[in-house]
Amino acid sequence: MYFMDHSEILKILMPERTKQIALAWSILRQSHMSEDAYQDMLAKVLANRGIFEGPQHLRDWSWKVLRNRCYELIRQRKYQMTLLDESILNLVDAELESRDTSDVALRADALHDCLEGLSERARETIRMRYFEGLRGKQVAEKLGRKPEAVYKALQRTYTTLADCIQRKLTALETGAPSS
Repeated sequence: MYFMDHSEILKILMPERTKQIALAWSILRQSHMSEDAYQDMLAKVLANRGIFEGPQHLRDWSWKVLRNRCYELIRQRKYQMTLLDESILNLVDAELESRDTSDVALRADALHDCLEGLSERARETIRMRYFEGLRGKQVAEKLGRKPEAVYKALQRTYTTLADCIQRKLTALETGAPSS
């Protein structure tokens, strides 16, 4: 049996963090719950650190524990969510695990900068939709706007953010100043 210490486990799992939290968010649709599920998974991994046969076994086990923890949270809170079929979740897991995460930190920094550049109204709409987990109609109600107007505003914001992030990443690659 291969025994991993606390720091070795974290060294192996930290590069997976963004992808794992993305999986949790895709199931739970709430940022704070996704973080909670991730932290619970880490605690369970550390409590069971003597069972792992190597780094890949640790990674595989952590994904399963995280997904199961998300389902537990849904059941505990009696959410009325439609869970994805196991085969779909396996496809999502495989896709997330296969993605190159080498530029995730750069993309996250660019997103943060680009969000700061949005109008207050656009930032508020994004906050309600993605950080509070509200649906488009709920956002519209809170803002006193029609749902169609919120959907169009979100679409414009997505385009603006995508363009801004791409400009910043291109500027980093070429050394040119980003606008």
